Amino acid sequence: MKQTCSLIVIFLLIFSAGCTKQEEITSYTVPKSANDTSSTVSERTTAPAKEVRMLAAILPGGSQNWFFKMTGAPDQVSAEFDTFIAFLKSIKLEAGKPAWTLPENWEQEPGRSIRFATLKIKDSDPQLELTVTPLSAGKSLPEDLLSNINRWRDQVGLSEITTKDVEAASDTKPALDAELFTLKDQGDKTITAVSLKGMMAGNPMGSAPFASGMRGGMRQPSPGPATPPTGSVKLKYETPEGWKPGRSGGMRKAAFNINAGDETGEVTIIDLSKEHSPLLPNINRWRGQVGLKDISESDLPKESEELKAGDLKATYVKLIGPENSKPRKAILGAIIYRDNLAWFVKFSGPAKLAEQEADRFKQFVQSIRFE
Repeated sequence: MKQTCSLIVIFLLIFSAGCTKQEEITSYTVPKSANDTSSTVSERTTAPAKEVRMLAAILPGGSQNWFFKMTGAPDQVSAEFDTFIAFLKSIKLEAGKPAWTLPENWEQEPGRSIRFATLKIKDSDPQLELTVTPLSAGKSLPEDLLSNINRWRDQVGLSEITTKDVEAASDTKPALDAELFTLKDQGDKTITAVSLKGMMAGNPMGSAPFASGMRGGMRQPSPGPATPPTGSVKLKYETPEGWKPGRSGGMRKAAFNINAGDETGEVTIIDLSKEHSPLLPNINRWRGQVGLKDISESDLPKESEELKAGDLKATYVKLIGPENSKPRKAILGAIIYRDNLAWFVKFSGPAKLAEQEADRFKQFVQSIRFE
């Protein structure tokens, strides 16, 4: 009898929860400090974020794909770009394994665990290295490319791209500021490569690749929010009509997908250390992502707008890429400083959709509250 009553109570609770209408105001509990020591949150999500550049590439090899990756300080990695491209062009698969011409200033060390090889750049300080890792291929190469490129983009705080963006990269020549491009190896296989500039917390070399064909074909899930320590803060906001919940977790405290016809955009909220998140460099980083030139401190007032998020100031920018750029990208962004954190609210998507969503985005930023 006692067990039967318990089951009835559980059923009623589940039933009532399923019938409750979702509220327009959503809250999310996050740590007030960026230094959460919970063991369920990875080093990348808790350590102060630093500006980085990532050079990475994927070479298809039949039953497995080959991953090449270098991450470090922007100036340090940028200096190796031409050498990185020459290295990729020299690669040729022999008996299913890559062989290459080692650049003069690089030295090769044996791999360990799943890593095939480690190529270190001599006389670099801190030590810069390129890792070579094979992973089982999935059922579809386009899906493998998209999932891994978006994983890399997420690691440096950039929004996801679509299959169409990957397909368009076949016409893009290698360039430091071209986020996605392709080239041929000596065996005439197509290598898909990225050159990404963004923010990363923790050890830049500490994120191992995961392809869709690895570990049962499942992408590694982002860790859920850790149990907040004393002094936690609740993030609240009002979700605009038409915005659908997106992929959140880890550094992403909230995410939304926006669809209009065949156009898609994404809105994310990320918090980083205030100390390592100055206003102008981050706005210039966004400008570079849509193909705009950097601005100076004196230009900032006329290139931005001040909004109010409760009693806090939000610096808002509307960044539309050049008319002749294809695709024409856009970013709507806002940066809010509170205590020791910098909160980045960002829309990424096509220019037309950004124009359509600009007012709703500003209203969304203004609805943000910390309690």
